[in-house]
Amino acid sequence: MRIKLNLLIAALALCSLPTLAQQGNSEVSANFTGNFQKQATGNGITDNASNSGGVLVNYRYHFNRWSAVEANYSHTQFTQYFNSGSTTQAAVNEVSVAYQFTFGIPEESRFHPFAEAGTGAVLFSTPINAGSNSGGFSQGRPAFLYGAGVTYKLIGGLSAQVGYRGLVYKVPDFAVTSQFTNATSQMAQPYVGLTFRF
Repeated sequence: MRIKLNLLIAALALCSLPTLAQQGNSEVSANFTGNFQKQATGNGITDNASNSGGVLVNYRYHFNRWSAVEANYSHTQFTQYFNSGSTTQAAVNEVSVAYQFTFGIPEESRFHPFAEAGTGAVLFSTPINAGSNSGGFSQGRPAFLYGAGVTYKLIGGLSAQVGYRGLVYKVPDFAVTSQFTNATSQMAQPYVGLTFRF
């Protein structure tokens, strides 16, 4: 009787191994970014921004192997140079949500490509150094997000990730007349990092 009970327990344990090996629906990631805002011109004023590095963190929830939703936060700091002679340096924070299409790739595959689109806000802080134009105000700009990338499974739930995101928004002017372009620009944001699915 005892042998039969031990065999039953061993059989149940073996049957449960595939379930334990599967990853959950949640995923978190941390990434380093490059941030490159495209030149924008409007009202006779041109805005050129410096290039910068930054960080991007996000949380994804996978509904199935075809789709997921994602919440993002990114931070960087760069300077806006206006041909009017005005300069503003600001900290830039982005918060966004996006839908991800994950192509139905089986979970056991090493490569997992994805494409995404979403919306959010880009928040420009008040000027943060003494050389910036004084009298400016913080501004938030609604943004459209699009992107694509791929994760490569390393071990367990850990994967490496590389991708590209684009953020489209109206150029900040910080309520300074000499910086008012009313123009739309795009920030290109390539990134690389690690993700963990649980």
